Amino acid sequence: MPFTPQDNEFWRRCEQCTGLRAEREGGEWRWSWTSASGRTYPLPQPRGDAGPLAFWGAVDEAEKRDTLDDGQERKTFGALVDAYKQSRAYTKLAEGSRRDYDRHLRMIVEAWSDEPVADLTAVVAQRAIDSREATPSVARYYRAVLSRLLSYGASRGFCESNVVKLTEKVDHDADPHKPWTDWAFEAFFEHARPGLHLPVYSALYTGQRSIDVVTMRRPAPGANAIEMVARKTGAAVFVPIHSEYREILTRTHIEHEALHLREDGAPWSLAAYRTAWQRDLTSVNAKGQPTQASPAKKAAMARLREAGFVFHGLRKNAVNMLLEAGNTEAEVSAIVEMSEQMVRHYSRDVNKRRLAVNGMKKLEEAWKETRANLFGSGPSPAQ
Repeated sequence: MPFTPQDNEFWRRCEQCTGLRAEREGGEWRWSWTSASGRTYPLPQPRGDAGPLAFWGAVDEAEKRDTLDDGQERKTFGALVDAYKQSRAYTKLAEGSRRDYDRHLRMIVEAWSDEPVADLTAVVAQRAIDSREATPSVARYYRAVLSRLLSYGASRGFCESNVVKLTEKVDHDADPHKPWTDWAFEAFFEHARPGLHLPVYSALYTGQRSIDVVTMRRPAPGANAIEMVARKTGAAVFVPIHSEYREILTRTHIEHEALHLREDGAPWSLAAYRTAWQRDLTSVNAKGQPTQASPAKKAAMARLREAGFVFHGLRKNAVNMLLEAGNTEAEVSAIVEMSEQMVRHYSRDVNKRRLAVNGMKKLEEAWKETRANLFGSGPSPAQ
């Protein structure tokens, strides 16, 4: 073995050696490897044409296959996750969603890889969810992925029921980001570096997520809409171009296929834009050192940070504007690529304002009669 006792690989090979078997048959040695589960896997000759590398590679493959076979037989979480990740339920997820799922699926495998799925109880599942309660968004997503996994497994013989349905839902505001106010826009456009401006306008007029906004392609001259595929959902998005947004695009036009460019003319990547955003709003560079910024800029950016305004809040602005203009939840959903349920969640404050305005309007219309009932025929306090 090309390892020393100081290498972990050396001891792993030693453990594998305990399962090696060699039997002489017809003048030749037949090699195999037997796992702890009792399964036996044939191996090539260690001194054959391919040599030791092929031999140990075959042992590794046998060990991997045994883990899979054992998991399938015992219906373990490791086997369930492997099966789920090969299913259409997983592969149809958008790229961003798959990354999020993968993170939580790894947590599940790390915790219960060799455990039979049927042995999981609601108590154990709740304990795993509660262990993440310090970050409610993580706990909520973890619970959702675990529930989806068990629902998939229940219909395929891994367990009899989805015990996660018996656990408590995580108390979590699905979208705590605040829509920007007029003073927030004024402070940002006065003090933020110019290269950050256009993506803010694009987010406001299209309502898209930052992952789609920053990497937008410039629409062709005369185009009536911006078209893209939302990275999170994989859905085709068609956003008609607002007249004022069209003017902004015309004034900022540069012959480049990318819409959002840095001051030096290079296109923004999402990571670079987020770094620049953070640096501009905090006046601190990537090394934690203060950047050169005027006292006025530092004060304005500190006010934005303390008020909790972030890029994603612009998506709320877009939804609120569309709702206040009288669009239906279905229409808003089609423009901003958001579920109607989430649009309804956003619309609560808008509906309250609309009801308040309508209520006062009705009071104005009925005021003459209402005032007479309250004050009689006496003079108005304003007289």
